[in-house]
Amino acid sequence: MNAFASRRLLGFILVTTLVAAYFAPQTEQEPLKLTEHARTAAARTPETMARSGTPRTVEVLAIHPRDRVGSADEQGLFSSHQWKPPLEAKLSKVVSTVIVEPPPPVPQAPPLPFKALGRYTDEAGEQVFLQYNDQNLVVRVGDTVALQYTVESLDGNTLTLRYLPLNQTQTMNVGAAN
Repeated sequence: MNAFASRRLLGFILVTTLVAAYFAPQTEQEPLKLTEHARTAAARTPETMARSGTPRTVEVLAIHPRDRVGSADEQGLFSSHQWKPPLEAKLSKVVSTVIVEPPPPVPQAPPLPFKALGRYTDEAGEQVFLQYNDQNLVVRVGDTVALQYTVESLDGNTLTLRYLPLNQTQTMNVGAAN
């Protein structure tokens, strides 16, 4: 829509609104009535009280001196409370049976996350091919794998790995050497 057409449309809407407002029926409006609270508040202004001759009185609450705050006769909001029963009550309820909880289990290393794919021997020594998640790894004795395991030894078909966080050894079968 171009600028001329949009201005024309806005003008039409404005004219239509003015015509509708002109021909709209008028309603009877009631004068505003003050509520009882507003009337009495207006009647209590200093000028109206001075004209009426009514003396103005103000009530003030008594202020207590500070030395009474927290005294024994005023157990108020900020006084201390003891919610625990006294020690004598606890001692009277002691039972002769002693319950000994077993010690928590010794933490164990998780199962090895590796799968043996094979091995290879060359002049540098033996290497083992492992699969970790979706990665293929080539490891030798002394390597650190996945930041949590070190390769301790390779004896025959057995690869020994040390789980570093708990310092525990784990073994896995890697198959025979070719």
